[in-house]
Amino acid sequence: MMLQTKVCGIEFKNPIIAASGPAGNGQELIKHFDISSLGGFTSKTVTLNPTDGNPPPRIVDVHGGIINSIGLQNKGLNNFLEVDAEFLKSIDTNIICSLASNYSDEIAQMTEIVDKYFFPILELNFSCPNVDKGKEPIGDNPLKLYEAVCSCRKKTEKPIFVKFGPVSNMEDMVKASVDAGADGVTLINCAKGVKIDINTEKPILKRVSGGLAGPAIKPIAVYHVYNIRKNYPDLPIIGTGGIMNGEDVLEFIMAGANLVGVGFGMMVEPDITDKIKKEMEEILKRKNKSIDQIRSIAQL
Repeated sequence: MMLQTKVCGIEFKNPIIAASGPAGNGQELIKHFDISSLGGFTSKTVTLNPTDGNPPPRIVDVHGGIINSIGLQNKGLNNFLEVDAEFLKSIDTNIICSLASNYSDEIAQMTEIVDKYFFPILELNFSCPNVDKGKEPIGDNPLKLYEAVCSCRKKTEKPIFVKFGPVSNMEDMVKASVDAGADGVTLINCAKGVKIDINTEKPILKRVSGGLAGPAIKPIAVYHVYNIRKNYPDLPIIGTGGIMNGEDVLEFIMAGANLVGVGFGMMVEPDITDKIKKEMEEILKRKNKSIDQIRSIAQL
């Protein structure tokens, strides 16, 4: 009971979800721990058509995390629904379906297709820092974002969350999403970073830059959660970025997050969420408070 919460009318056994990406679609992760113990699981972001991703090298270690340049590699929506969705359906937790496109008509088409499936929440990922489409990303332009979310809103009545990177115009982007009918936001995706090999004197990643993930971005993520919660007292927020322990989760929730996504941590320790839950429970028992009682408590 201490960890239970409700978001968009949906019951979550605890606020910990697998963030999109590092956990794949669960087939490998389930070998390490019971995924059903999570409050939710976010699918690896899927695109309409198969995507090869970026050429290697595409991951490099840095202090406080990694820089990755995977590029949304996946086998496309049809394969996801035929293979991965069937597996995910067997998991006793809330499955969030993550979709991506840089074209509003295409992501609306995808939304219409997945609306017929069992996913209780859809996440629109307009924030991947590792994909080029030869045009300005939707996630950088409030007008394009508004158009895209409006298009998706017409195709489903399910809750829609929009995922953002640490953009400088975050408040404008969130407003555009909410005005277009989004039910919540996910904050944040990776920040952009570059690692130079001082021996070759060249960037290590083939694409030069990639997404910085890990504990190094946690303060940035907490900042954005805190700031958006201050301006949107009732907006559902999924906070994610650099979570490694129970204190990290509680920090996000005290800033205003409803749910908290773990990504990088699962790459380091696949069953890390078991430890995180125990740590949260111990802290909350000492405080004699539930998750819902500490949400947004840090807001001034």
